[in-house]
Amino acid sequence: MTLPWVGKVNVALAGAAGLLAAMGLFALWTHDRDGHGWFDRQLVWAGVAAAVMLAAMLPHYRSTRHAAYVLYALALVALVALLVFARKTNGARGWFALGPIKLQPAELAKIAVVMAMARWLSVARDLHTVRGLAAPALIAAVPMALILAQPDLGNAIVLVPVAFAMLYVAGARTKHLLAAAAFMLACAPGVWRWGLKDYQKYRITSFLWPDAVPRDVSFQQQQSIRACAAGGLTGGEGGGYYVPEQHTDFVYSIVCGELGFIGASFMLLLFGILFAQAGRIAAQTREPYGRLVAVGILVFLATQVFVNVGMAIGVAPITGITLPFVSYGGSSLVCCALALGLVLNVGARWVPTFSSRDLDAGHVAIREFVPQERKALPL
Repeated sequence: MTLPWVGKVNVALAGAAGLLAAMGLFALWTHDRDGHGWFDRQLVWAGVAAAVMLAAMLPHYRSTRHAAYVLYALALVALVALLVFARKTNGARGWFALGPIKLQPAELAKIAVVMAMARWLSVARDLHTVRGLAAPALIAAVPMALILAQPDLGNAIVLVPVAFAMLYVAGARTKHLLAAAAFMLACAPGVWRWGLKDYQKYRITSFLWPDAVPRDVSFQQQQSIRACAAGGLTGGEGGGYYVPEQHTDFVYSIVCGELGFIGASFMLLLFGILFAQAGRIAAQTREPYGRLVAVGILVFLATQVFVNVGMAIGVAPITGITLPFVSYGGSSLVCCALALGLVLNVGARWVPTFSSRDLDAGHVAIREFVPQERKALPL
C-alpha cells in the first residue's frame, strides 16, 4: 500500500510536539522523587498517544466529517454520565476511574466540538445572520455547560475562543461576534453569583487581590512563582519549593526550576513553532472543513498554553488547565495527539487548488487570514 501523502507531513509541527512531550517526560522524571510512578505511566501514555496520532492521519481527513456528529453525541453522553455516576475528586466530577486509569471526557469533548462545528459551518448558508449563528453557538454551549457543572472552569473557558475563532473564519459578521461577546460579559455577574463555586471565586480574587484572601488560597500560585524564579538562567534550583499538583497544572514551574530561563524559553519556542505551523496549514487549506478543523484545534491548544503558563508565572488566575503535550495525564496527552494528528492530516493532503468535489458540497465562504484580503472566496 502506497501512502503518497507521507512525504507532505509537516515535520516541524510533529517534531515540535515530540520535543514538548519529551520535555514533559523529563520534568516528571526529575520531579518524581517519591516514586509515584508518574514518569513510567506517562511514558506508556506517550506510546499510546503516538499510535493515536498515526491512526488519525491514515484516513483522509474529509472522511472524519461523517463521524463528527457521532463523536459529539458520544462526548455529550460521557459528560452527562460523568455528572450522574462519577465520584467527586478534589471537589469535582471530572474523571471516570477505571482501575488505575482515569479518563477525562472534557478533553475529548473539545475535539468533538471542533469537529462538529467544522462540519456544520462548512455547509452553513446564513452565517451572516443572527439566526444562522444559533446552531453553531449551541454546539459549543451545551458541552460548555456540562463541563462547567462538573465544575471545570478551565476546560469550559477554552471552548469560548474556539467558537469565536471558528465562526469568524467561517464568515460570521464581526458586529454579531462583538455583540455576542458583549452579551457574555453582561452575563458574567450572574455566572459569578450562581455558576462558580467558592473555591473558584477565591482563585480569581487571589489573583486580582492577593492580600484580600487567606494565605492558603494563593499558596499554590505563589509557590509556583518562586519555583520559576529560583531556576535562574540555567536551572537546577526550583526543586526546593513545594507546589501542589505541580506535575499536572503547574508542570511549567518544574521546567523553569530544572532548566531555567533558557529551557523554559526553549519550550515556549517549541510552542511557537507548533502554532506557526498549524496556522500555516490552516492558511494553505482552502477546503472549508479542513481549514476550520485546523483553526479550532490551533485555538484550543494556544488558549491552554497561554492560560497554563500564565497561571504558573502569576499573570493569570488558576483554572486547573493542563499544558498540552507536557502535563502529566493520559487523557490530555492522547487527546492532544489526536488533535495533532488531525491537523497533520489536513496539512499532508492540502492542494493549491480544489475542485467542486473537494469542497464536499460546502457552501461556507471561508474568510481569508490576511486582513487586507478579507473577502469570500468564489465557491
